[in-house]
Amino acid sequence: MKKITLITLLVFCISSLLIAEEISLKEKMKLAKKDWEGFNYKVYISPLIIPDVGFGICNSSKKGNFYHESTFYLHGLYYIFGEDKDYFARFGMKLKNSYFLKNDRSGFNFFFILGVEKIYYDLPLDPGGSSGYNPEWHTFPDLAIGCGYSWKLNNDNYIRVSADVGLKAVLGNIYLSYVW
Repeated sequence: MKKITLITLLVFCISSLLIAEEISLKEKMKLAKKDWEGFNYKVYISPLIIPDVGFGICNSSKKGNFYHESTFYLHGLYYIFGEDKDYFARFGMKLKNSYFLKNDRSGFNFFFILGVEKIYYDLPLDPGGSSGYNPEWHTFPDLAIGCGYSWKLNNDNYIRVSADVGLKAVLGNIYLSYVW
């Protein structure tokens, strides 16, 4: 009796697998594209003070009188210098919430940033100079407020210039970004 039940269950499972309809690759691609339709992508450079390059994914909505754009960034820079192959590195992640007055997200905007970053460098704390070169990773918060201006290009693409100031590895920074 157990063998008959087991064989029947096995036949049922195999037949249901064979009968099950698999969606086509074209339909899978269409579904995957639909999942990411509401998102835009950003890339920025920050050439001043401590250089930085970042890539972000953003989503937009309307909040009260403002048009809100939330962006999650991964950013960093790796720079080798000197004969000893010393290097400087900066890596981090941050969430930037921008608010626009216009519904097309152009013109003046203000924002705040919440994040964390790690910087690899030497921190010379010994005033006598006896400690020598001893670089290590240091963690800093990235809490800032700022404002900027956005120019709308074709097909919902934008070029933006912004500046921020706050509690971070450097007091403030200037960003040039492209949104598509």
